[in-house]
Amino acid sequence: MDLQWLRTFVTAAQTGNFSRTAERLHLAQPTVSVHIQKLEQTLGVALFERTGRSVQLTPAGRRYLNHARAMVEADDAAREDLFRWQQGYAHTVRVAASPLVATTVLPDCIRRFTRDRPDVEFAIQVMESVDIAQAVMEGLCDFGLSRQGVEHPHLVAEALYADPVVFIAPADVGDVDGVLPAVDELLEAYPVLTHNHPEYWDDLLLRLRQFHPLRTLRVSQVHVTVQWVVERLGVSFLPASTVRRELLRGTVLEVPFPHFALPVAHTRLVCMPGALRGVAAEFAEHVRAYCRARTF
Repeated sequence: MDLQWLRTFVTAAQTGNFSRTAERLHLAQPTVSVHIQKLEQTLGVALFERTGRSVQLTPAGRRYLNHARAMVEADDAAREDLFRWQQGYAHTVRVAASPLVATTVLPDCIRRFTRDRPDVEFAIQVMESVDIAQAVMEGLCDFGLSRQGVEHPHLVAEALYADPVVFIAPADVGDVDGVLPAVDELLEAYPVLTHNHPEYWDDLLLRLRQFHPLRTLRVSQVHVTVQWVVERLGVSFLPASTVRRELLRGTVLEVPFPHFALPVAHTRLVCMPGALRGVAAEFAEHVRAYCRARTF
């Protein structure tokens, strides 16, 4: 039995149309018909009912679909495994990471790890912290790197490092002598760009509003928030690690905040207890050691 027949059958079952199947598989439409005919002849059953331009699975076709899909998926997995082996990869580590972690800690972790382990490839899924616990539970990744706490009886969320939150303003708010305006003046002049981090904003806004009226603007991503501060669209309270590069470049300023202690954000390694083994466990330990050695 030709696997291409099975692939054509599975695709036709999805599209319900031989023309769309031909487009998706880059085949001529008569070739699609031939594949289905040959598969039906081999199995001795009709797989589709033809109704005009559309096709519908017969009861036999519906029963056979899961088997055909499993064979196609197994072939895809075997080809992918062979391709990785040809590239020199022997292991794959799957990590779900928040956008903040994916753009700050994770790149250097992977760079350093692969110097000693070039046989390891990485499959990184960037997703919001709120979705990482579910990805770990469903086995979509070996572990997650989240900026949000996790309360689940089947998961552990290990704090990797503390990240102090700092008050950030546009780079040109100081005068020619480098004297910064007061925090109250900045909060009067600019809206506060909020909710770019999943953990601390609700409590922080409550405390801020106790001593100063605020104009706020929700921006859900840190990298967008930083760029908007650069563009003088607002000020914000951000984890120090996320603005280190911009502070060094001088595109934003850290302004001392005297009114109360600002919160501390955390990055957490999320996994199922006892589930990390092999290379995944090795990389998780590398991430822990990297974070212990860094000053954030």
